[in-house]
Amino acid sequence: VRMASQAEWELKISAFNMLCPAYKRVDSEGNRESLYPDKYTQRLGAIIDLFKAKSSDVYFLQEFWVDSDDAQDLFRKALSEDLKGYRILQLKRSEHWSKRADGLAFLIGPRVKVLDVQEIIFQDCGDRVALLMLALVDNKPLVFVNTHLLFPHCPYSTSIRLREVRKTLSFVEKYVRDINKEGLPVLVAGDFNGSPNGTVSSYMQTQLFDLCNTGHDTAVTHKTHRGNKICCDLVWLLNPSKFQSFRPQDWKDGVFSEIEKSIMERNLTVSESFKKVFDQDSNDLVDPEEFRGAIKKLGFEGEGTAHLLDIEIDQLLESADKNHNGKLDYKEFIDRFWKAKKAPELLFGLQPAQSEQDVRFLRGEETTQMFDRRSISVMEGGNKASSFETSLKSAISESQVGVGLELDPIDTEVHPPELERGEWPESWTLSDHGLVSTTFR
Repeated sequence: VRMASQAEWELKISAFNMLCPAYKRVDSEGNRESLYPDKYTQRLGAIIDLFKAKSSDVYFLQEFWVDSDDAQDLFRKALSEDLKGYRILQLKRSEHWSKRADGLAFLIGPRVKVLDVQEIIFQDCGDRVALLMLALVDNKPLVFVNTHLLFPHCPYSTSIRLREVRKTLSFVEKYVRDINKEGLPVLVAGDFNGSPNGTVSSYMQTQLFDLCNTGHDTAVTHKTHRGNKICCDLVWLLNPSKFQSFRPQDWKDGVFSEIEKSIMERNLTVSESFKKVFDQDSNDLVDPEEFRGAIKKLGFEGEGTAHLLDIEIDQLLESADKNHNGKLDYKEFIDRFWKAKKAPELLFGLQPAQSEQDVRFLRGEETTQMFDRRSISVMEGGNKASSFETSLKSAISESQVGVGLELDPIDTEVHPPELERGEWPESWTLSDHGLVSTTFR
């Protein structure tokens, strides 16, 4: 592990989708690796060896096998031996849509002192999540955000991924501003399931994030199940000097923009749709049942669409219900669409997504019946995974979190090195992703 001096201070992070054994196919019949302990034990052991060799300060891990006692025991043992001094913070994916075996994890090196951890839950059909960590590296404060966005199964997937990013960045903006109004360096990394030149990446750039995966125009980081080689594992940086201009769009504005588009495709105006689509009983009010039914009829339900869960639709209604009576009158209805039209994102010329879904995120002091901070677990060498202790949050007020330093990405590399040339070596079997590492000064 590097222990850089003040004059030579460096930080190395790595992002890696581990390909959860519950999803890895091992034969033509579609059997998963999770059925074969010898196979997944050998592969996970080799991944641990790779982590030891690379010695990054923080690993952003996706498809970490949260549900497996064998995998948990294997990594727990490694934290006492090969990865001694490291710790793991992990967050299981939500299960709104179906049962999930994997989640996100931070593998954290000895130089990193964790001050706080926050879960960011996307209550959508993808059951995706993000994990935020506030930490000191040699007493320098940084914010780390790990995420794994929805896989592009259909044309609407880009819209859903864009929504997931909006929710993540909105949470980050408020979180950092509450801690330090001058801003802190924010590193967002993980599997974005999209191109560095795509819509989601364009949105990240409008929010003043710098892409660190530069200088490797031919690089690939993922081989899809169809055999396509793409670059989708990305590292993004927002420096404090840009934080004051960092104002991510409210996800609900994006959704209302998509609703309006769907209304117009039916040769209606928003005003006309109040009576013809939403107010089914003609009492000049739209109640929750009418609102849900209208949204679904407008194309936000079912496979191959931007399906919205009922809880997501209810949050849309709540955002428009100014008098909090649980219903929308005509003025509230029209005002909400007008508010979406004035969204700051439109000033950058970025086209609204084709369709969107909700994301719900939780702050440590906020609780719901669906999720709480016990979702995050801590693993250290020799210990069972335990519930995340909320006492970590008290360290924020006790420590002197000053203005964050400006980071400069000096190098990004992909392992195995053949991936930087766009080649996928047959010998690389640890995952269907490469390991992306960036060094900062």
